[in-house]
Amino acid sequence: MSAVGFFTPPSGRLFPVGVSGWPVHMWEALVVGIIAAGVTPWIAYRKRSFDNSRSDRRSSLLAEVLLIAVILAGTVFASYLNGSRQGPFIVKGPDYLTVAHVGEDVVLNCSVVNSRQDGNLQIEWRNLDSGATILICGDAQKGPCQSSRAGTHLFEDQRAGGNLSIKLQGVKESDAGKYRCTVTSKGYSSDMVMELSIVAFGTKPSLSIMQLNDSSIVYICQSKGWYPEPGIIWKDSDGNNLVPLSTVTKATGKQDLYNVDIQYRATNGASPSVTCIIQNIQKNIKKVSTAHVVDFLPYAQFRVSDAEWSRMHGYSVSLTLDPDTANPWLILSEGATSVSDSHTRQQVAENAERFLVSHCVLASEGFTSGKHYWEVDVGHKDTWDLGLAAKTVNRKGKVKGVPGVGHWSLSHLSEMEYQAVDSPTRSLVLSENPTVLGVYLNYERGQVSFFDVGNQLHLYTFAVNFTETLYPFLCPGLYDWQKNTKPLRLRNPKA
Repeated sequence: MSAVGFFTPPSGRLFPVGVSGWPVHMWEALVVGIIAAGVTPWIAYRKRSFDNSRSDRRSSLLAEVLLIAVILAGTVFASYLNGSRQGPFIVKGPDYLTVAHVGEDVVLNCSVVNSRQDGNLQIEWRNLDSGATILICGDAQKGPCQSSRAGTHLFEDQRAGGNLSIKLQGVKESDAGKYRCTVTSKGYSSDMVMELSIVAFGTKPSLSIMQLNDSSIVYICQSKGWYPEPGIIWKDSDGNNLVPLSTVTKATGKQDLYNVDIQYRATNGASPSVTCIIQNIQKNIKKVSTAHVVDFLPYAQFRVSDAEWSRMHGYSVSLTLDPDTANPWLILSEGATSVSDSHTRQQVAENAERFLVSHCVLASEGFTSGKHYWEVDVGHKDTWDLGLAAKTVNRKGKVKGVPGVGHWSLSHLSEMEYQAVDSPTRSLVLSENPTVLGVYLNYERGQVSFFDVGNQLHLYTFAVNFTETLYPFLCPGLYDWQKNTKPLRLRNPKA
């Protein structure tokens, strides 16, 4: 920071005061200059000595001596001017930005160096932005310092040693700005200017997601207590910037701190997640929150965005059914990609894996981790049940429609009656009957979600702590020759 002195002419000295205060590098430069000034003419003199007369050599030597004398005189004069400008003392402050947190204490540094003044020092601290004199101190004999800001203190016990710093207790955002520390004594004055920045790091963003209707979802991010005005990063699961599409409010509340409220309304399909980042740009401090739609709306029906739909299809798997697990009343197609109920019992071998009571069959492939997506064509069947079953599911008792027995599924009971076999069981009200169901498993997040593929519509999400192998399973419903004979078919979403 700058240090400025106002000159009062020195008196009564045989040499300039600046010489005694010269730093080492100044002396080094002086020595190098003298050597260079001396050696250069000497070399020229020696060269000419072979060619010129004795009188010419004498004149060259005289010129060299005169040049060195001029350099020394110039150095002494420069020293005199330096000492004159320096004055009896210099006020110095920090050469960096001082930063304080709202509500904390901060020290504004100011010190007197090279003091050769015998008298007492008068001190003034002024806030240049507001123009207020926040502290002023006269001679020590004239009483204590006076302050216009409560909680401002000088370090009195260090004042004699040149420490004129002050402490501001419980800083507020209004304390931010430039400050000048001015010291005066016997007609001489010196000052320095420094800057104080006030910051407040607010709360971690609070996220919420609400459904307005089947095609419209509102994402909300809120955070309180920031200073100065914070920056915002607001993006969906694909990294798209949502700020231009959102309503952003930054309002000052208690203690003039900034509160942030951001709302984004999605009308073209829901992004599976949003991330809200509130940051102090000066200190690069960020607070981050991410919210997933299914965590807020696990039972809601909403349209999935095209980007999320494409992302889920990236986890598509091709499945076949395991005939060793099929109930004896079921018929599997050639290739084991579809299953239907029969009016006759099939002649199959008994084994531990086979379902005996519920008319169900498992897929040949099980999952112990990762993300997986598959589709089932249910057509216009009146009844069916499909989803996920744990490896330890009871295959000898009733499974279909019974919650809490190691399987998670959707059931079509009749006409427009649907049910999520959860704990507790939940009824679903659908506007139309889906003909193709999509199932998406996120093993690590403990979620399995169901979708109406034709309408790209989320229907239901189960939240489970998965710990064992999971198998897709299909239950085509009891045989009815009039309306329920059609099979359930596994579809390859990549086809």
